Amino acid sequence: MTQKWNLQDIRPAEPRKRRVPPQMSPQSNQAQNTPPTEREHIPSIVIEDGRNNGSNRLIISIVLFVVIVGSAIGLSALLGKTELTIYPEFREPNISAEFTAYPDTRAGELSYEIMTIEATSESQVKATGQVQIQEQATGVIEIVKTTPGAERLIKNTRFRTKDGLVFRIQESVVVPGSVDSVPGTIQAEVFADEVGEEYNVAAGTTFDIPGFKEGGFTDLYNAISARSNEAFTGGFDGPQFKIDENELSTARQALQVELRNNLLARIDNEKPADFIAFKDSVAITYNQLPAVQYGQDLVTIREQAILQIPLFPAIKFGSFLAQETVATYEGNPVRVDDPSILTFRYTSPTTTSSVIANAPSLTFSLTGKPLLIWEYDAAKLTADLAGLPKTAINNAVLAYPGIDGAKVHITPFWQRTFPEKAEDIIVIEELKKI
Repeated sequence: MTQKWNLQDIRPAEPRKRRVPPQMSPQSNQAQNTPPTEREHIPSIVIEDGRNNGSNRLIISIVLFVVIVGSAIGLSALLGKTELTIYPEFREPNISAEFTAYPDTRAGELSYEIMTIEATSESQVKATGQVQIQEQATGVIEIVKTTPGAERLIKNTRFRTKDGLVFRIQESVVVPGSVDSVPGTIQAEVFADEVGEEYNVAAGTTFDIPGFKEGGFTDLYNAISARSNEAFTGGFDGPQFKIDENELSTARQALQVELRNNLLARIDNEKPADFIAFKDSVAITYNQLPAVQYGQDLVTIREQAILQIPLFPAIKFGSFLAQETVATYEGNPVRVDDPSILTFRYTSPTTTSSVIANAPSLTFSLTGKPLLIWEYDAAKLTADLAGLPKTAINNAVLAYPGIDGAKVHITPFWQRTFPEKAEDIIVIEELKKI
């Protein structure tokens, strides 16, 4: 049967007592009842939203990436450069032939100019006495004609200074006439009409030809004149010290060797940069200058050396060799990379001790295997390429016959055009390996 319940029979539930674990001591129980201020510090735990942190880190990463990439791009642009490598046409012919060059320009021929340099030196030797000496001064003059048509001057033609000193040419010469208002010139050796030191005239002395005026040839007198480019030497009239011949010869040979070495060392520094000079092409003449007393029985002997050397225009010289040795040469400018490869030798051995400025031509042999390199206008080429696409080099080099090929290297790698300024294009010349 069903049991019935009265309200009095229902007891309220007592609160459940907390059981103390058996391992906890009374002291532990006492610690639990310690006020909060006396308890150990317990770290707090902060709960953050992970989605916000991830978003911030992404933004920072993007900013750093942009800064790094931008800096790299800017630095690359700043340090970027354009290198244009040119491969010029070249040949290496074997040369062993004799050539003739001329002091004036002639079609299809090799031309040259004469450079003259001089030096003096002295030495002391012992004198054995005195002798009476009478000598005439000598020198070289440059004769100029300002009107067209050549004029022949015979041997011993007189030339006169403004002070009335008279000199005569040693050999006859033909003075060329002017061409296109450019006066014709030729050099000639002269000697004084009389002895004496007063005939040792200075460089820059001017001369006329009195015979033309005396004969009534006024036009020729006004058209032809002369000038000394170097001082005259040798004029003397008086006592000179006597020196033992062997001792004098030894002393003068030593002076001449010293002078020759001095002059040869000056060639490279004094010749124009766009000319070629061969050391073996020099012609040196020596002049004995009057001796002077040095102490009681010592004499100072003096020696003068005059060096003349033909200078060949570098491009014309290279083009001439290409014309003579390269069958496919078409007339483009050519240079010799290293002229010292060639051996130069005069056909006549006496040429090295003569005044070659008076020679109508010079004949010599050349042997060797020079490197001939075709010339091109690098400045014009870079100006043509400035600001154009990188690929423009392919068509540009076709306009330069001296170029056999070219390549371009531009940094940074994304740059596809040449710089706007031609001077920012670096030209490198290389020979294409065969």
